[in-house]
Amino acid sequence: MYDPFDLADFVVRRRLDLMELGVMIDTRTDFESFCALDLPGKAITPMFSHRHHDLLDQRARWICGMIGDEIVHIQAYRLIETGGATAEQALRSEFARIFGRPARRSDGNIADALARMSGRIVYHGDLWCHERLRGTGAGEKFGALGVASALMTFDPDYIVGFMEQPLAGKGFFFREGYFHIEPLGDGWRLGAPFLLETDWLVYCSRESVRKLVARDASLNRVRQPATRFEPKLMGNTSL
Repeated sequence: MYDPFDLADFVVRRRLDLMELGVMIDTRTDFESFCALDLPGKAITPMFSHRHHDLLDQRARWICGMIGDEIVHIQAYRLIETGGATAEQALRSEFARIFGRPARRSDGNIADALARMSGRIVYHGDLWCHERLRGTGAGEKFGALGVASALMTFDPDYIVGFMEQPLAGKGFFFREGYFHIEPLGDGWRLGAPFLLETDWLVYCSRESVRKLVARDASLNRVRQPATRFEPKLMGNTSL
């Protein structure tokens, strides 16, 4: 059974693991600063640009990991409410706003699963980890923190993202909390130039993340013996 307190514990456990590596984590809403970041080997995508999206401070968050004064990790997530549209249609509109409408139309989907989703969708992306942390297990903890934080902040129906083949091939998506993966269709070619042909759509539902949290709690819960509470009477109790 899912308990909201277990979600808080899920986040705390991973933050403590990262603290053992010297990484301090916090959540931020200043996307002008996010887009201005100059990080080695990382180009910030326009999916979180304040130039293209309004109310980012209310509908989006980014996570920053630091060792001392150095940024060693970032990621971001943003709520998209599809209304009567599907996630496929909503993302196509997002891409058109950012990159312009394609010169020709594609009959294919970005990914078939997106055409089956609607409601409150969180787009999760721009995850980057400094090379000094690679091989430490920090990457999967960062990713799981992002998924859990998105659930905690926006309670979405689905969380979606795109993952490059080298990471997807190692099962990184699963360790982050994404239990579904699907190859991209033809639709991405005409709308999203930041994606690669070999990229994958990764996604999870609210229910699947809650199951992950409940299982994590079950595996980590320390069962304490029940103790009987007996109040002590103070002073003169005679009437």
